[in-house]
Amino acid sequence: MKKILLGLPAFCLLMSCNSSGQTAVIKVAEKTMMHEVRATPSPLNDAHVAVNPPRFMWPDKFPHLGSVLDGVPGQVDEKPKVLYRIRISQDKNFQKDVLTGERAWAFFNPFQCLAPGKWYWQHAYVTPEGNEEWSPVYQFYINKDTPEFNPPALEKVLAGYPSHHPRVLLDADDWEEIIAKNKNNPEARAYIDKAVRCISHPLKHLWEEIDTTNVVTLTNLVQRKSALIRESRKIVDREEANVEALVRAYLLTKDKKYYREGIDRLSEILSWQESKYFAGDFNLSTLLSMSTSTYDGFYGLLSPEEKQLLLDNIRNIGDKFYNEYVNHLENRIADNHVWQMTFRILTMAAFATVGEIPEASVWTDYCYNEWISRLPGLNKDGAWHNGDAYFHVNIRTLIEIPAFFSRISGFNFFADPWYNNNALYVIYQQPPFSKSGGHGNSHEGQHTPNGGRVGYADAIARECNNPWAAAYVHEIMQEDPDIFSKAFETKPADLTWYRCITKKERPAYSMRLSDLPACKIFSQTGTALMHTDIGHHTNNAMLSFRSSPYGSTSHALANQNAFNTFFGGKAIFYSSGHRTGFTDDHCMYAYRNTRAHNSILVNGMGQKIGTEGYGWIPRYYEGEEISYVVGDASNAYGKVISPLWLERGRLSGTRFTPEMGWDENKLDFFRRHIVQLGRSGLFVIYDELTGKEPVKWNYLLHTVELPMEVVEEGGGLRILGKNKVDGVSVAHLFSSQKMTYAQTDTFFVAAVDWKKRLGKTLPNHYHFTATTSPSNQVCFLNVIDVHGNNRADAVVDREGNRITVKEWVIECNLDGGEKAFLRIENKKKGVSLNFDYDLNNGATTIVDQVGGKRVEKKLVDTLPDLEI
Repeated sequence: MKKILLGLPAFCLLMSCNSSGQTAVIKVAEKTMMHEVRATPSPLNDAHVAVNPPRFMWPDKFPHLGSVLDGVPGQVDEKPKVLYRIRISQDKNFQKDVLTGERAWAFFNPFQCLAPGKWYWQHAYVTPEGNEEWSPVYQFYINKDTPEFNPPALEKVLAGYPSHHPRVLLDADDWEEIIAKNKNNPEARAYIDKAVRCISHPLKHLWEEIDTTNVVTLTNLVQRKSALIRESRKIVDREEANVEALVRAYLLTKDKKYYREGIDRLSEILSWQESKYFAGDFNLSTLLSMSTSTYDGFYGLLSPEEKQLLLDNIRNIGDKFYNEYVNHLENRIADNHVWQMTFRILTMAAFATVGEIPEASVWTDYCYNEWISRLPGLNKDGAWHNGDAYFHVNIRTLIEIPAFFSRISGFNFFADPWYNNNALYVIYQQPPFSKSGGHGNSHEGQHTPNGGRVGYADAIARECNNPWAAAYVHEIMQEDPDIFSKAFETKPADLTWYRCITKKERPAYSMRLSDLPACKIFSQTGTALMHTDIGHHTNNAMLSFRSSPYGSTSHALANQNAFNTFFGGKAIFYSSGHRTGFTDDHCMYAYRNTRAHNSILVNGMGQKIGTEGYGWIPRYYEGEEISYVVGDASNAYGKVISPLWLERGRLSGTRFTPEMGWDENKLDFFRRHIVQLGRSGLFVIYDELTGKEPVKWNYLLHTVELPMEVVEEGGGLRILGKNKVDGVSVAHLFSSQKMTYAQTDTFFVAAVDWKKRLGKTLPNHYHFTATTSPSNQVCFLNVIDVHGNNRADAVVDREGNRITVKEWVIECNLDGGEKAFLRIENKKKGVSLNFDYDLNNGATTIVDQVGGKRVEKKLVDTLPDLEI
């Protein structure tokens, strides 16, 4: 995977080569692996593209970050109007057989498969005077076996697009069939019951209902804005649920009483835009969503005045969002609210009104092409960079847009390989009845797969005929048959309407989750999940790990090379803190900060906030008797330098100072090797750390339910973590340097529910720190035994550099030797792992037994395939 290197000659330094000259260890030297705003073209020069036709993207002529916090206007000048041109050919001089395009945004979809071979491409910015500023010429390759994914061009889709309504919520040609299908459907009945209740509860004005008693007590501007947005959203979202239920009740019955209540109610809601209590892009997009649904669903009943009211609001709000997106969204790493919700809403508004208001033609062109260019995922591995909680708020977007595009085009948008990969992420990251792996804002609240997640898996099973997604749904519904209903009208994740109108059935239960491999690595996103019994949550020992190129921007946290452990679906060693806000003091200092996670501090200092605080996964092996992943956080530490986060800090009062945990970087190299020893519940965590000068190394562990029990044992420390059920994680921690240790039950900054969101006192957690004497380098070895009360702790013995546990022998440089090495062997099973700079120049050799056959793998570093 060479793409990330090209055009960046300083990007990597070759640290070690094996005897054949092949690079074994790569040290990345760049400030970021991913950019907050696109800095590189795609395809990169010399790339072998992953799909045919490739999607062409390039940096904006006038890049900008946009608004930095919801509700706080950004300091952004008005965007200039732009025009771009592109040319593509197998002739490097672009003299024959040239494919050209002209766009008002920085991407282009060819809508035709390209012949195998070498291709050339170039993009240009057209100046206001009409001059062309051309980029360098880039070349890329289409291999003979490059998979094809070529949806039809928008012009072809619109040529067959119906002029009647409804056409977005459902196709009028299928209306009677959908009514008949749902006559006895309890999920359809839920809409009707909701609509009936709504009619009996008259709507009040926004100012009569909003509760601002908490808002006026807050002095921080960002907190006041955030609290006001939250309070107004409670009412706006409630009324969205009412209006959407009224529209759907009409579509399911054709009873006009739902229309009358719906349009009267929405007319009042639309007037709230003038209220001083109405704030935030989510609220505004909710009005656009309601206007679109009402326009499309009630179309045949609306008076001319009512149609005009709805069209005026769709035009005004839709144009606002479109002008914010264009020359921004396509090149932003991930604009949270847009990807989560507002892009879907604008897409549906565009297709509901295309041909009826002129602006919708532009929106339709942009939204359709942007989906094909960049979505559904940020990369192809299928995982979600923002963590599990914020994966859930994208669920409707990830299903409803491709389902709609598939219906109107006849092309299967779910054939994008991202979806089948994502099905595995859904399962491995949060198995049935288990807490999710964590690693993102609001991770602590994901205690068990919710109805939205299970409904999403159901949709993937239907659309992709995916047997693992079907198994996930089946095995959860065996114990919780009403799981879908628990997501009813959950704003971003409810797929009830999708199930009411889809013609696809969920595949039969043919595979069991227990048949899945124990380990799954999502190397582009930077997430690893290891299980012992993924199909039986009560017996499952799990370890999750993160080392991500996306850094700690957006909803991600500064937890590179951090891990969590679980047993029986419950957390044991786990990230600490509470999601009290996006940038408040507890969030920034005791939740997002590295000190809140099971990673390493350097002289008490943590990792950068922003894309600059990144990690990555250089090598991994998903095995049967032994599995392995390496995270590299060598570039994660130091002062915060992200312009986006410095501005957020300025607005929020965050102090990015040594006293609060950020200082000049003293780290040179940090790799964490994690080895799963079969399905024993034993995990080996080996850290190789080098400083630029002698530093104190701080090894962190946290528990969130019960305090840890710490004793000195075998020349190291034995740290016992428990949850309140029957889960146990015993960490046997050894170091090549002398350690002292401490445990506290208080946060660096107290957790305060200043939004009054959770309605309860936020408990303290437990924080363990082992600290070495100052040294230039250190290695830590942590043998963790994760199990339930159904067996005794494994016995761990040490003799010098040699550790034995059960049939496993582990060796590493605990004597302070300069060259890092890790050797693990189980002679009885015939498996081993050997990582050694002296013997194999830093490569890792693994011998595994797979299906009774010996398998040998030699692993060297490979850069992730990233393109922004």
